[in-house]
Amino acid sequence: MWNYGTENRGNDSKGEKMKVEVDFSGLDEFLEDAENEIKQGMIEAAHAGVDYSKETGDYQNHTHNLRSAPGSAVVINGEIVDMYVPAEPGHEDAKSKTENLLIYGKRPQNGIIIADGMEYASYVESKGRKVISQGALHIVTEAGKKFSK
Repeated sequence: MWNYGTENRGNDSKGEKMKVEVDFSGLDEFLEDAENEIKQGMIEAAHAGVDYSKETGDYQNHTHNLRSAPGSAVVINGEIVDMYVPAEPGHEDAKSKTENLLIYGKRPQNGIIIADGMEYASYVESKGRKVISQGALHIVTEAGKKFSK
C-alpha cells in the first residue's frame, strides 16, 4: 500500500515535501511461498531424473546394485534439503554408497546432484552405456519445464 501526502512547508523555498508510507505486510509470506515453490520444483525434477535413470539404463544388470544405486540430492544454501535414493530391497549397501557420495561429496551452493555410488558406474558410462547421464539430462528438461513458466 502506498500513501502519498503533501506537507505545506510555509516559506521554505523548496516548496512541498512528499510523505510516503509503504506497507510491506505480506511480502515475507510471498517470498517464503516462492522459495517453497522453487524447492518443490527442484525436488520433483530430481526425483524424476533418478526414476528415469532407473527405468532407462541400458546396461546388463547382473547384481542389481547399479540399478539400485541412482540417487539425487537437492541443495539450497549449501544444505541438502532432500535426498532421494530409491534402492531395491536387499541392496542397502548400494543405497548407502550413493547416500555417502551425496552427503560427503562436493556439492553446489544451490542445485541438484545426481549420483550412483557404485564404484564402477562411471566405467559403465564410459563404455557408452546409460547409467545416470540420461537422468541428468532429464532433470535439466524437467527443471526447464517447471521454471520457464
